[in-house]
Amino acid sequence: MMEETLHLESSSIASILGTVGSPLIVITELIKNAIDASADSIKLIYDRELRSITVVDDGHGFTLEEIQQLSKPGFSKKKKSGNLRNSKGYFYTGSKGLGLLSVFSICDMITIQTTSDTDGEYIIRWKKNESKLFYDKIENPQLSKGTIITLHDVLPQVMTLLTSQAEIKKLRRISTYMYKHDDIKFPELTLSIDGNTPVSLYFKTKFSGMLFDVQFQYDNVSEILTFQCNSDRIDINNSKISIFSFEVSEIEKILDEHFDIIETIKTRTNDNMNFQELESVKGVPTFEGRILVFEKNTAGSMLKDHGAGVNVYVNDFAMYNYLSDEFDWLGLADFSQRKKATRLKPHNVFGFVNLPDFDESIEQLKISNERADFIQDTVYLKFMYLIKGVIMFMILNIDVAEKNPKYKRNTTLTSSVQENGAGYGGLNNGSENDEVTNEVDENQERLNSDAAGDNEESYKPEPAFRPRHIKSKYLNFTVYEGELINSIKGKDDLCNKIYQTIFELSGMNVHIYPYSTVCLYRTLIESSTQFASRNLEITYQEHALLTSITNVLNKWSANPKISKEFKQNIGVWRDLINRRLLIDKLNLYIHNTTPVDVDLILNTWNSMKGYIRECIKSKIIK
Repeated sequence: MMEETLHLESSSIASILGTVGSPLIVITELIKNAIDASADSIKLIYDRELRSITVVDDGHGFTLEEIQQLSKPGFSKKKKSGNLRNSKGYFYTGSKGLGLLSVFSICDMITIQTTSDTDGEYIIRWKKNESKLFYDKIENPQLSKGTIITLHDVLPQVMTLLTSQAEIKKLRRISTYMYKHDDIKFPELTLSIDGNTPVSLYFKTKFSGMLFDVQFQYDNVSEILTFQCNSDRIDINNSKISIFSFEVSEIEKILDEHFDIIETIKTRTNDNMNFQELESVKGVPTFEGRILVFEKNTAGSMLKDHGAGVNVYVNDFAMYNYLSDEFDWLGLADFSQRKKATRLKPHNVFGFVNLPDFDESIEQLKISNERADFIQDTVYLKFMYLIKGVIMFMILNIDVAEKNPKYKRNTTLTSSVQENGAGYGGLNNGSENDEVTNEVDENQERLNSDAAGDNEESYKPEPAFRPRHIKSKYLNFTVYEGELINSIKGKDDLCNKIYQTIFELSGMNVHIYPYSTVCLYRTLIESSTQFASRNLEITYQEHALLTSITNVLNKWSANPKISKEFKQNIGVWRDLINRRLLIDKLNLYIHNTTPVDVDLILNTWNSMKGYIRECIKSKIIK
């Protein structure tokens, strides 16, 4: 028996394992290793009774040198000295050499049986808490080719999670095969649970009935983004557009030139991120993607098996955090709050973003050790700006303008004609409408001439201009919600505080009293969280509101009886406080001179009042 001493401190191993965000990441890493070994077939086997997980592949197997290198976690020859692709020509999916080590986050021992063309067959035994791994050469080879990795004594809760339908659904989405099955050739991948017949983890479909099918690609060498919106709508430009400049004003010019859109709606990214501060897109890696937008009545049937949402992939394999249906990382819920008419909603949109040929050793966009997300630095902000501040900004405005012609060119004059009795869209349909148009033009010229004199050039205001009228906006509850609020009145001091805060908030015009509204808004969130914490019997962190909200959301998430809709709402609330930093922004308005973003207050209210309502109902869902 031969042995290798681990060249890594136990504290470092514990630190690495502590970053593994999910058991599914472990399974994904093992599958990726098999693909990098040029396997044609990968079999995944779960045995709940034995509490074991086995991955069988027919790839190249470990050479003796590679077995010895297992004692050096973090070392890998992949993507070194030009070694970028496997024997089939596919770009290596990983390079950190930590994939196999990650198995010890869910089990205490693994065995590896492997055969290589050069060194024959070996059996390897590796225990989590031992400083050495042991291996033997098998004199009478049993495997003709490939590797069998078995995880022993897997934690029971891990087996339960991995065999759940939700995790299996995510497993089906770990690669871009679902979207690119005609262009990419992954090895056969099957799953067998408790000895049942193996089933393929791949599925493909021909998408149909889309409102928009947007395809895009960014090249980091030329720094050009190509954008194409395919649609059956006759007024949508289906041509491929090349974008060289990414300022909002430049994107608006493109929307005007190619889609006749003269009035736009900004995304949250456009409001919060000034492209000039980013200076350039330098450092953003090459990426590609496809985003499909469905009408509400067709999305349900088309996306039932796939699950809505846009997943993010690196070298055609998923970043785990972006597989969750609850993670609205594009901010689609915010789109629908900004413009109710948009079809860009979390349950209507499907697609992917992929970073192909991604070499972690040279790319400036960095991936976290657990491979669940990116390191959120300046390059990450640039990457997200291109996705959310350019691509999604364009899709949102194409969608809104397709449904609302007032955002498009020539609608002002058309409206004037309608008021004079002509039919909609009649400007090019007959002499009668031409006469009306000419009459309008002549009257306007006469007015301008009378006002300024024949020989003097005069200022000509827009005929259709109307002074901006700020509507009264309040943070209100519905009558049904009012009945719930009335039920807590007079119960105790905390209940009375919630009731009184709602009373004051409901009569306050946000546009006139933005700072007072912010103070009451935050007070209401804080008091409701305290109320829910008490009823759910969890500790309320008096000086850590964000932590207290998270604790409440975690308690609700752990309840197996909650509905799918409620789970989705929890995802929205997490996004608001963690990604969009709502609490931090409210604190900023209260404690600093920063002007209140009234749109932020109004756009987050419908979601957060749902959280407040559920906090008040917490006795019911306890």
